[in-house]
Amino acid sequence: MTENAHFAPRNQAPHPQQYAAPNSAPYPLPPVARGRAHAQSGQPRWGQPLPKGSQVPPARTERPRTEPNRTPPGRTDRTDRTDRTDRTDRTDRKGGFAMSGDIRSLVLLAATLATGLMAGLYFAFSVAVMPGLGASDDRTLIEAMQRINVAILNGWFSLAFGGALVLGGVAAALHWRGDGRAALPWIIAGVVLYAASLIVTMGFNVPLNDKLAAAGDPSKIHDPAAVREQFQSAWLRWNVARVLTTTAALGCLAWALRLGRG
Repeated sequence: MTENAHFAPRNQAPHPQQYAAPNSAPYPLPPVARGRAHAQSGQPRWGQPLPKGSQVPPARTERPRTEPNRTPPGRTDRTDRTDRTDRTDRTDRKGGFAMSGDIRSLVLLAATLATGLMAGLYFAFSVAVMPGLGASDDRTLIEAMQRINVAILNGWFSLAFGGALVLGGVAAALHWRGDGRAALPWIIAGVVLYAASLIVTMGFNVPLNDKLAAAGDPSKIHDPAAVREQFQSAWLRWNVARVLTTTAALGCLAWALRLGRG
């Protein structure tokens, strides 16, 4: 039986130098051999007091563990934090812009609807109400228009009549800056056209209505044909002007709404 290079016979203690270089041994030492080698070296075991005059071996120091560098090359942690903050700020600003954009769109939509209601009202008078009354006699036309001019002065009419101009002005102010500025010229054009229809209404149609109301009770009018002639043709002409201006204003606001959403 050949003698193993890593094991000593039972009656012979292993030489410490055999285990001086652990990397040279292909296999780890068994526990018994490690204990004999430790006894031959003269070093005390764990828990035994050191002999007098012996020096305490220096404590084993470990290198501090460092976290792997997760920062991409060319950037620092501060830059990374700054970028994250900037992204958060951009997200907040984007959310703010989205909210303000929704408000602008809602106001512009309300202005467009109010303008459309007024354009439809004027259009209905031109194509339905006045042609129908035109087929009636003089006193019937005078009495019907007097009653219509009184009944139309209600809250719903005032809301659409004045709200279209107010909402259009607010929509123009909201689109003055930011992403909706592309729609601003069309909003201004729509507001100007609708203001022109108000001028026509207040400057021509309303005075004609007042003059018709001043004629008094149709049954007591001496010459109803003359009253009708002074009212009907002029009122229809200016109402067509209102139809054109409000319809053009509606088209401008609708296109502005399209640009604002695009």
